[in-house]
Amino acid sequence: MKRFLEKIGQDIFAFTGIFDSIIDLIFFMEVEEDSFRYVYVNQTALRILNMKENIIGSRIEEALPLDRTKILIAKYRQVLSTKHPLNFIEMIETDNGEFVGETTLSPIFTVDGQCKYVLAIVRDITERMQKERELKETKRELERNQKRLISLVENNGDAVFELDLQGDFINLNKVFTELTGFKESELLGKSFLPLIVEEFVEAASIYFKNTLNGRKEEYETWIHKSNGQKMLLNVKNVPITVDGEIVGVYGIAKDITESKKLEHLLKENEQKYKSLFEQHPDAIFTYDVNGNFTSGNAGVEKISGYSKDEFLGKSFIPMMVPEDVEKTLYHFNKAITEKKAVSYEVALQHKNDHRVELLVMSIPIIVDNQVTGVYGIAKDVTEIKFAQEALVKTIEELNVFWKYTVDPVYFINTFGEIQKVNPAFEKMFGYLEKEIVGKKYVIVPSGYIEKADEVIRKIGNGEFIASHETKRVTKSGEILDFLSTYTPVKDDQGKVIGATVFYKDITDRMKSERKLQESEEKYRLITENAFDIIKLINPLGIVEYVSPSNKQILGYTSSEYVGKRFTSYIHPDDISRLEKGFENILKGKSPSPVEIRVLHKDGHWIWLEVTTTPVMEEGEIKKFVSISRDITERKKIRDELSKMAFYDYLSGLPNRRTFDDRLEMAIHQANRSKKKVVVMMLDGRKFKQINDTFGHDAGDAVIVEMGKRLQQCVRKTDTVARLGGDELGIILPELHSIDVAEKIAIRIINSFDEPFYYNEFEIKMGAGIGIAVYPDHSANKKQLIKYADEALYEAKESEQNEYRIKDQV
Repeated sequence: MKRFLEKIGQDIFAFTGIFDSIIDLIFFMEVEEDSFRYVYVNQTALRILNMKENIIGSRIEEALPLDRTKILIAKYRQVLSTKHPLNFIEMIETDNGEFVGETTLSPIFTVDGQCKYVLAIVRDITERMQKERELKETKRELERNQKRLISLVENNGDAVFELDLQGDFINLNKVFTELTGFKESELLGKSFLPLIVEEFVEAASIYFKNTLNGRKEEYETWIHKSNGQKMLLNVKNVPITVDGEIVGVYGIAKDITESKKLEHLLKENEQKYKSLFEQHPDAIFTYDVNGNFTSGNAGVEKISGYSKDEFLGKSFIPMMVPEDVEKTLYHFNKAITEKKAVSYEVALQHKNDHRVELLVMSIPIIVDNQVTGVYGIAKDVTEIKFAQEALVKTIEELNVFWKYTVDPVYFINTFGEIQKVNPAFEKMFGYLEKEIVGKKYVIVPSGYIEKADEVIRKIGNGEFIASHETKRVTKSGEILDFLSTYTPVKDDQGKVIGATVFYKDITDRMKSERKLQESEEKYRLITENAFDIIKLINPLGIVEYVSPSNKQILGYTSSEYVGKRFTSYIHPDDISRLEKGFENILKGKSPSPVEIRVLHKDGHWIWLEVTTTPVMEEGEIKKFVSISRDITERKKIRDELSKMAFYDYLSGLPNRRTFDDRLEMAIHQANRSKKKVVVMMLDGRKFKQINDTFGHDAGDAVIVEMGKRLQQCVRKTDTVARLGGDELGIILPELHSIDVAEKIAIRIINSFDEPFYYNEFEIKMGAGIGIAVYPDHSANKKQLIKYADEALYEAKESEQNEYRIKDQV
C-alpha cells in the first residue's frame, strides 16, 4: 500500500475526492499473484455494503464470504486474460435488504502495457430490477385472471348461443348441439324461431325484441329437438353491447325438462310413499363366527327388550326359547359353511318373559372368500305380511324413477362392490345386472383404481361427494367421462352401509370444453348470468368477486359482499362447519359440498349447497372458487318426507308409531314422578254411514274435524293421535288422579254435540271413549291399550256418546 501511494503521489487524493462524491460504488483493486487486494473503496460502497474502512489493504478472500470470493475472482481474472472491460449483474444481501448492482470491471494499464490494477464501478439498479419484477408479476396476474375465467366457463354445463340482430344463430357451444340434437351446420345462419314450439313462438319473439332494446330477459319455453321430441328450457337473453351499440343477443339455456317431470311425479306419488315412512324398522344385527352380537339397531332392542349394552358381545343362544336353540344353531352354521343366506322361523324369549315369533334371515359376511361373521334381519311374524306388501308397493313406485331416468344409477356397499344397477346403466356400459353385481373394479380404468378406493374411503366416513369428474370404461372398452355424485346410505343407527351413485355422461362436453375458446367479454357474460352464485375468495377468506345471481338469490348487491369475510350473512350455527371446510382445503384435503343457511336481505334464511374449489398455481392456493346453489325447496321437500314417518297424512295428527313412542316416554316419566298416565281410545259413531251417505271425502273431513275438536279439549302436554280409520288415541301424562281425565272426556263428548257442516250438509258426529290408567290397571303398555279398547267397546254398546273406565267394565 505504501509503495502504491508513493508511486501515484498526490493524484490519489484528487481521484478519491471525485470518487467519494459519486453515487455509484467504486472499488480500486491491485493485482496480487492469484488474488486481488483492495486499494481504494469509496464512501458509497462502504455505506451501502456496510464495510469497514480497514478493508483497504485486505485481499478479496479476506474481506468477503467464500462463495462470493470465488465468483468475483473469476470475473477479475477474465478481465486480466481478455484485457477488456467486463459487465455483469450481481445481487448482494445487505443489512438493508437485497442490493442489485450492475458492475463494470475495467483493466488499468501501466505505461509498459502491464495490467496491475482493475477499477470496479457498481451501479445500483435495485429499483429498476424491482420494477421489472413487478411488471412480470402484473403480466402473470393477467394470465391468472384469464385462467380463472376459462375455469368458470369450463365448469358451466349450460348451453350457450349467440344471435345476430335478425335472430339468426352466429355462434353456439357443444352443449347446445347436444341438448337439441342438431348439428352446428344445421343451425348457423338460421333463425332460432323454427326451434320454438308453435304456441311459444310469439312470446319468444317478444323476449328477443326486448333484449334488442337493452333488457335482460329470463323465461321458460319449449323447443323441438332434432328427433321430434320436445324439451323445456330455461333461457336467459343478454344484449351484446359494443361501443354503446347493441350488436346481437347472447343466450344461456338450461334443460329443465326432467326436473319438471320429477317434480310433477314427486307430487303425484306423495301419498303413495307415506305408508313407507310409517312402518317400524326391522331388527338388523351382526354376529361374529362364534355367534356373539357385534352390532344391532333399535329394532333388536324393541323385539328382544334388551339394550345394546346388555346384548353386544354376548351370544344369541340365551335369547332363544329352549326348543328353538338347536334349530337356530343349525341355520347359523349352515349360513357360514355353505356361504349362503338362509331363512327360517324361530322364537325368542323377550326380556319380559313373553314369547316373540320371528322370521330370521342369516346372511354370511364374506371378505376375501372367508366368512367373517353373519348379518341378520329379524321381523315380527305378526307384521311381516304388512311389511311385505309395503315393500312390494315401494319397489313398484321406486321403479318409476329407476326405469325412466336416462342417467346411470347404481348401488354399492362399503367395499365398493356393485349391488344393483338401473336399465340406463346396462345400456350405457353394456353389462347386464347379473354380470356385474358383486364386482368392484370392472368399470374402473386401471389408472383410476386408486382414486376409486379414495372415494370408497370417503363414503365410509359418511362424506357426500358431488360433481366428481372421473372416467369409466364400458364392456366394449370405450372410455367415457362422467360427472359423478356419491350419496352415502345409512341405517337406522346412522351407520354407513353403502352409497347411491349417479353418473352424468359428460364425454362430449369434455371434448367440447377442451376446444372451447371464448373472448374475455363472453366469459364475463357467462359468469354474470350463471344460475348459481359464484364467488372468488382469497386465501385470507375475503370475498373479491360475487356474481350478479347473488342479488337474485339473496338480495345483496356485489358491493355489499365484496371486501367482506366469506362467513358474512351466514347463520351462526353453520359458520364453524364452513370454516372447517375452508381450513381442510388449505391443508390439502379434497373439497366437499356443505349445506348452510344464509340470511336473505329481506330477513329470511335461504338454504345453500356450497362447493368450494381451490385455484392452484405452481403448487400453491391462490384463490378459491365458491359455487352456491339454492336448495331451499329441496330441503323443504326432504323435511316434509321426514315428517311423513311420524304423522298422519290426512289429519296431521301423530300416527301410531309416534303414539307408541310417546306412551312409552310417558310411562318412563310416570315411574320417576310416581304419577299416573291415562290412555283414551276413541271411535267415531256411524262413521261407515257417513261415508256411505256423504262420500269418502266427507268421511275424511269428519276425521280432520274430530282431530281439531279433540286437540281443543286436551292440554298442551297431551297427545292426540290417529291410529287408523276413525280410531283415535289420547295420552294424558303426569296426572295426580283420574278426575282430570274424566273432565277431559266430558269436554270431548260435549264438543261432539255441535253439528259439523260439509258442503252445506249437516253431519252429526259422535264418539265412544274407553279409558285405562297406568299403573292402576296395568304396568304393561300393550295391556294398557288393550284395556282401553275393551272399555271403548263397552262405551260403544250404548246409543249415547259415553265414556267408560276399565274398572267400570
